[in-house]
Amino acid sequence: MATLIDKYGTFPFDWKFFNELFSFGFKQGLNSLIYFKEISNLVQSSFLSVNEIESITIQPSEPLVSDLPKTLLFLELKEPISLLPESGLFGYFEFPISISLVIHTNKKSIPLDLFNFSSIKFALYGNPHNGNVCRFWKTNFYHNHFTPSLFKTGLLEIEIQNTSNSLLKLNKLILDFSYIQIFYNETIAKARAKVKIQSESYCETEFITPTLTQGFQQSLDLIPTKILSSSKFIMLNGI
Repeated sequence: MATLIDKYGTFPFDWKFFNELFSFGFKQGLNSLIYFKEISNLVQSSFLSVNEIESITIQPSEPLVSDLPKTLLFLELKEPISLLPESGLFGYFEFPISISLVIHTNKKSIPLDLFNFSSIKFALYGNPHNGNVCRFWKTNFYHNHFTPSLFKTGLLEIEIQNTSNSLLKLNKLILDFSYIQIFYNETIAKARAKVKIQSESYCETEFITPTLTQGFQQSLDLIPTKILSSSKFIMLNGI
């Protein structure tokens, strides 16, 4: 028998786990366990330096792409938002997530693997010589809470403030997901960010702690916290 992965959360150890997107499992080697996974009929395996795993967790994580150390997220709006002078707006965006497999052994939680089931695209913010390469995602703006796609996307609570004396149109946002805090229950992954726009050429974005986290738990961070650096990203090349 195998365990069906149809939600986020922690599962007792089994030799095989599966759903319609992927499958993975473990085999007993001579002195250690062997981890294997199958995605799109491609099978990969590796030896693990452990003999026993107590449980595993499937959690939504930062939209990292394996072997590509990019931590900026480029959200392009399908329809621009017009912001009146000195006004604010609250709503929701969709954003891509990765799925991490965490194993629990000897009272330690260890990220073992990373999966991406949402489309992977990149975009350049700024000029070709010194611009920023970002993970790219197109999204609508939603006034109401919605349910994101399991294993693919998350719900981003967004606070937008136009502090200028001008009418501004917001077409895109750049966020540094090194600082994202993802919370999840069995079916929903969510995060929160705030945006402060001072002009068409100056905008501050920042991930903050989501609201209403009762019944949710926080994902294990895959990116070490940058204690001595600012969590804000400054957009200087247009909004």
